[in-house]
Amino acid sequence: MNHPDSAHLSRRHFLRSTGACLGLPFLATLARADAPPATRRFVCVANPFGMIADAFFPKEAGLKAALPANLAAFESLRGKFTVFSNLDHGMGGGHSGTHAFLSGVRVQEAAAMPNGNVTLDQFLGVANAGQTRFPVLNTSAGSDNGGSCELSWTRSGVLVPAIQTVSGVFRKLFLEEGADQAAATSQLYDRQGSILDAVRAQAQAMNKRLSKRDQTKMDQYLTSVREVEVAIQQEQQWIHRPRPKVDLAEPKDGPVTQQLPILFDLITLALETDSTHVATIEVPGGFDSKGVGLEPKGYHAYSHHGKEPTLMSGMRKIEKYQMDHLARFVQKLDERGLLSSTQVLFGSGMGDGSAHTNSNLPVLVAGGTHRHVTHAVMPEEKGKRVRLSNLYLAMVQQFGVETDHFGQSTGTLSNFGA
Repeated sequence: MNHPDSAHLSRRHFLRSTGACLGLPFLATLARADAPPATRRFVCVANPFGMIADAFFPKEAGLKAALPANLAAFESLRGKFTVFSNLDHGMGGGHSGTHAFLSGVRVQEAAAMPNGNVTLDQFLGVANAGQTRFPVLNTSAGSDNGGSCELSWTRSGVLVPAIQTVSGVFRKLFLEEGADQAAATSQLYDRQGSILDAVRAQAQAMNKRLSKRDQTKMDQYLTSVREVEVAIQQEQQWIHRPRPKVDLAEPKDGPVTQQLPILFDLITLALETDSTHVATIEVPGGFDSKGVGLEPKGYHAYSHHGKEPTLMSGMRKIEKYQMDHLARFVQKLDERGLLSSTQVLFGSGMGDGSAHTNSNLPVLVAGGTHRHVTHAVMPEEKGKRVRLSNLYLAMVQQFGVETDHFGQSTGTLSNFGA
């Protein structure tokens, strides 16, 4: 006999009672019948070289903190965003540490982690799989020549490549495949499924002859195979469904400064048409400094300013361009009624690009239903520092995934919760 309150059970209570730490999918029996889950969205925007601190972090804490020069465009959004000071993953490595921005775990440490070095976008994409044509849409405003964010990673430690042209993003989102192409795609999925069946059968037969330690590794491998199978099945469901129609011509590709504003608009349309609920945008190292009126030294060269005034001035200009367009994107989401359901994360795995530090990362969160305070100052003392993964856990939970752990988290940000 079912308990009369069984439909109102807390999913988080269920998760804790089982001792699980993996994301629990939405279970209809644990939800109110009259309250289907609201649409939740997530967008991450990142660059590879960090931000100059005094142009990004406000000097005061709290809702009324005066905004530094590069955040001036966010003034009209006060109360809808928060800048965090003193958050990072507690690691070093310079450029080699930037790839851990969205995971909190470096590739070389992933094997020891229950979820590997899965990044926030991929983690949420798995939880959201099947609801949209694209569980995750990974994009870049151009080539990674000169430095890459290496932003998105699967649980099995595979780097997910980003679409680097706005025309490619547009075609993926809004152009229909012809009947022949759709049939070919369907056949490809069938072949991939057959290959996975054979791989799984061979692995299971081999598993009987392995040591306990190797069996654990094989179980992890088989889990990855199963994830690919599920992804293929979900993608097959969308092959013959029409793509949304939008009043926009296919955009022309160009340098980063030309593509970034267009890319923000395309991601807005992708969210608005429910083509995806999870997306990433990389500002690549190939940023064309000439496009913002600077000598074409390159983004990476300006990041190595060594406090030289001319180079610092150029770096500030490059960063201001990014923040101005980020603010425009957040404002557009707000105007279209999407901001309260969309968590927008901006940041970098690099704190100070000139000093090559991975501490005090530049982090800004806008939107969602968080209690925004303009500037949240986390403890600076070494023994009291808060991990960036704790913020990610709060974002994961607001997205609707029932888990008490993400990456290297030690808890959640209770004063920034859902």
